[in-house]
Amino acid sequence: MIWKMGATMGALLPLAAAAVASDRGATTATSVPVIWHFAGYPFEAGSMIAALCACIAVRFYVAQTDRQQHRWTVDAPVTVLAVLFTAGAVIRLRPDPALALVYGTGLGALGVGIITIALNFVRAKFPGGNDQPGA
Repeated sequence: MIWKMGATMGALLPLAAAAVASDRGATTATSVPVIWHFAGYPFEAGSMIAALCACIAVRFYVAQTDRQQHRWTVDAPVTVLAVLFTAGAVIRLRPDPALALVYGTGLGALGVGIITIALNFVRAKFPGGNDQPGA
């Protein structure tokens, strides 16, 4: 049995060597990420898909764990906002797909916190932004 296998390998070795020798002009193919554009901004398609899927999955998880009546009337706009922030982060930072998953998960988990962070940012940038109406 071993002799038959050895003879078969010995017969295939010259064929493999001849195939390698005849392919002298071959080059190694390298993969290049697919680049998509949105409003003139380039980004890697794999990173965007990974980030958006992670963001949507986290927002769906949050909506399912906190079941209340009319929850989607509040959660839908927050989900859209989280998805837009995730897309903006991927376009701006151009992370690899693994890091894009982290961005999508983090921004999806922030949810309503994104509104608070943005509101504090805007209030700090504009004069009189810290003045509360009616106070």
